[in-house]
Amino acid sequence: MVSNQATTSKSLFSRPLDLVYFGYFASHIPITAFIDLQSLYPAEMVPQGLKDVVAWYVATFKDPFMGATAPMYWFQGVVFCEMFLQLPFFFAACYGLWKNSLYIRLPLIVYASHVATTLAPTLAELLYNPEYGLTDMERYTLCGFYLPYLIIPLMILIDSYVRISKVISPASTHSKTD
Repeated sequence: MVSNQATTSKSLFSRPLDLVYFGYFASHIPITAFIDLQSLYPAEMVPQGLKDVVAWYVATFKDPFMGATAPMYWFQGVVFCEMFLQLPFFFAACYGLWKNSLYIRLPLIVYASHVATTLAPTLAELLYNPEYGLTDMERYTLCGFYLPYLIIPLMILIDSYVRISKVISPASTHSKTD
């Protein structure tokens, strides 16, 4: 049985994986708020400098999602989830990781599952859709930008599952339901 919120008082800096996760979530806050969500904001609310960053990225790397001229409704759905589910969670994740809270592990599993299931088709779309007219090098470069957002959540998923399993397994062995 879990008796308290924090598993230990170990510093975040002494927990290397959690430090990576914390950096991932903390860096994701400004990227999401200022770059990814631009397509959802009224154009007049976005500072020209931020528009220029996205325009440079699209022109340089030919990202078909960020530079879409026609609506990509599946991608807009992903961006809506990023705004209303993920962005608020980034703050909770940072706090829970900073405090070494065991209670953040289950929401981390939910988050990681959601992101993995949105990134897998995104990567497949980049790699296999010939309509974007991308060269192999452009596809691989874009996948290099997107891939960490699949790999790190998968690490979070596995790591959090293992940590939760260690806590609940002893409690489940005490009650036999034969």
